[in-house]
Amino acid sequence: MRRFEINAPHNDAIRLRGFTDALPTSFDEGGTTVWNGRNKIKIFTLPSHTADGKDIQEDVQIVVKRYKQPNFLQKVGYLMRRHKADKAFHNALQLIERGFATPEPLAFVELRRGRWWLTDAYYICSVTRLDNIEGQTDRPDWNRDLAAAFARFVAELHNKGVLHHDLNDTNVLYERNESGEYRFEVIDINRMTFYAPEDKIPLNECIENLTRFTGRIDLFEFVARHYAAARKFETPEIFVARALAQKKRHDRRWHRRKAFLHKFKRKKQQKKI
Repeated sequence: MRRFEINAPHNDAIRLRGFTDALPTSFDEGGTTVWNGRNKIKIFTLPSHTADGKDIQEDVQIVVKRYKQPNFLQKVGYLMRRHKADKAFHNALQLIERGFATPEPLAFVELRRGRWWLTDAYYICSVTRLDNIEGQTDRPDWNRDLAAAFARFVAELHNKGVLHHDLNDTNVLYERNESGEYRFEVIDINRMTFYAPEDKIPLNECIENLTRFTGRIDLFEFVARHYAAARKFETPEIFVARALAQKKRHDRRWHRRKAFLHKFKRKKQQKKI
């Protein structure tokens, strides 16, 4: 069984339908690989074609992300919950509706054995040429203008009820226009929470969301100050102190977890030897 949804103009939908109908063969046999880790990402070119007697002249490039095939327990879980591909597609639509940028969602596809047993899943979107902010923030002379603009961007996300649960510096893309203003896009968006417009995100969750984008305390404090200013908090210093304390707790937990996983992996490797 093939479960899918396409979000594209009619002519592009025809091309996308041809591509999705051929999955997984179309993914395995074509495209240019741009990432090959837990998930695999490729860029494909959909060639021009004729539809309704009219020639479609331009080729179209798309990004296709194939998610890691789920193990047995994950397959059982996906009997009761939506897959990441489905979530990424609909989260992208919700982001755009709320005024934020992400590569245009084009389709998602789930391949299932029978009606329920998930075997493969794909998310398809438009190509973006923007760089992530990591190259500008992960260095001693980090870009203060970009960091301040990023703080204002996250404040706007939170003000509009959006939590991106993997808001690290590789998942935020940017460009700077001729007038010097920054524009941001977010990617890797399958884990998000959207609050109703009339509801406020609890401040504790906002701070926790901020802690993820950097391991640098000096950069984090700078962003926290500009974030507080953007949200017009009455006591910004109290907010910054609270954010710094929460950030340090978050980082201690993260280091303990990494140390435990590293020790666990070493034991597994030793057993194999």
